Amino acid sequence: MILDINVYNLAYTIVFLVFFFISYLVIIQTRLENLFKQGKIIHIRVAQILLAIIFAYLLTQGIMSLVKSTQFA
Repeated sequence: MILDINVYNLAYTIVFLVFFFISYLVIIQTRLENLFKQGKIIHIRVAQILLAIIFAYLLTQGIMSLVKSTQFA
């Protein structure tokens, strides 16, 4: 069925979005712009978003593998 929602996938998506938001806020507060040339705003924003995606993915994988390993089924 097209609307068959898997609880694990829904939890994974929610955890990923939460970690993405937190990671993005943390990365914005760093001085990442010092690594780029002056005026390269697009490059800085792309780097911030990519880093936030990478960190969110790694944190989500860790949390979800921990959840999956502690289930007694």
